[in-house]
Amino acid sequence: MPVLICIVSAFFWAAFDLTRKLTLEKISSINLLLIFTITQLIIFFIWLFFEDFSINLIPYLLPGITLIIIGLFSALLFLKAIKQSDLSLTIPLLSLSPMFSSLFSFFFLNEQLSNIQYLGIFLIILGTLILYSKKLTIYEIIKSFKIILKNSSAKLMVLVSIIWSLTPVLDKICLKNSSVNIHGFIQSLGMITLLIFLFKKDKVQTENTKKNWRIILLTVFIGSTATILQFYAILTNYVPIMESIKRSIGQLSSVFLGKIFFNEEVNKPKVVGVIVLSIGVYFILGNEVII
Repeated sequence: MPVLICIVSAFFWAAFDLTRKLTLEKISSINLLLIFTITQLIIFFIWLFFEDFSINLIPYLLPGITLIIIGLFSALLFLKAIKQSDLSLTIPLLSLSPMFSSLFSFFFLNEQLSNIQYLGIFLIILGTLILYSKKLTIYEIIKSFKIILKNSSAKLMVLVSIIWSLTPVLDKICLKNSSVNIHGFIQSLGMITLLIFLFKKDKVQTENTKKNWRIILLTVFIGSTATILQFYAILTNYVPIMESIKRSIGQLSSVFLGKIFFNEEVNKPKVVGVIVLSIGVYFILGNEVII
């Protein structure tokens, strides 16, 4: 059951990546982020009246505030990256996050994986490099590092990957000291406050928002569901396992959804890369079997 929550959450995140890119063709990233966080704030506020909430404020404070700041910063970087580059060339770089999250979770949460699971993380990273290769040769796979270094969107996504490998670790620390509903409420309130403070001079695009309310509503619904499911996935799984499942399904989806919705090329390296990623996920699941 814990792994099933991870998988369902991962599919919602994959769908969220797609709808976010579609929505960004209609409205600005600031407007999308503001609408999303306001909706989440309302959801978590209502939730407070239907389920008991608790918080141990002192140990929550530092990781909670850090989450708000780096969460907003990384979200803006992510939206900028997917807006200006192919989905199939940016989303796969998020598969680097299990490597970083395994380090962060070891130091902050004392979570240690088995050797076969670490091998799985290596295969996910290898699969990512293959996705960026033009040909299936060792030279081209190594050369894919240069592609990442030259591509501005790719560099942004690597930074996002590092930050997002830390956020679930901080989420888990916070959730050990609070209930899901109050944690979600505090994070949403903090994000909105910071957004308004930083971008108070920016105009809200009400006309574009009204014209495209269907895709915006769908994006917000999918994103909110993904967020809530991830909170529960973090509580019941090791962070690197959750991150690996989430990112691998995201990579698989980005390749095929990118082709369907944006006519992005699907070549042999991308297919092989996805297969290697899938094998990596199988190794990471280890003894976790869904029946």
